[in-house]
Amino acid sequence: MKKSLEFIAVIEACGLIDLGFSGQKFTWTNKRGIHHRIWKRLYRALANDAWLEKMPQTTITHLPSVGSDHCPLLMGMKAAKNDHTRYFKFLNFWTDQFNFLDIVKACWERKVEGNNMWRFHQKLKRLSSTLSNWSREEFGDVFNKVKDYEQKVQAAEEKLIQDCIDTNRAKIA
Repeated sequence: MKKSLEFIAVIEACGLIDLGFSGQKFTWTNKRGIHHRIWKRLYRALANDAWLEKMPQTTITHLPSVGSDHCPLLMGMKAAKNDHTRYFKFLNFWTDQFNFLDIVKACWERKVEGNNMWRFHQKLKRLSSTLSNWSREEFGDVFNKVKDYEQKVQAAEEKLIQDCIDTNRAKIA
């Protein structure tokens, strides 16, 4: 308890504010059996007034602790502008698809006029667009599917936490 009070005093002395969080309550567990399990919020994000003035929409999300006893924290910072560039993301599993190389070859062999660097840039741009469209048609929105699975894992972890809390309450009563 003394260390907690000291920590709070340091936070206040430095003018820091806990940014709060969304997601699970805890960021760490000892992963022991139900009757000996310990859950703690070890990690938190702190900011000062200067930070909050520049980044007022900062969010902290506790992500699921897949394969670990620690939950990663995701910090989101939304820019004031809504203009955002969509960047191409190459997905490694594409290379396992039987028609992947054919798509790349057909796209790359299409003629482009200009100097070497311009041609390379245009072919790369066209390839990224072609692969993105192909992926969306073949596999759907992969990124939303990943988000859905992450939410399912998080819900399962939250249920496990609640079940452990309920079990411990029953033992105490």
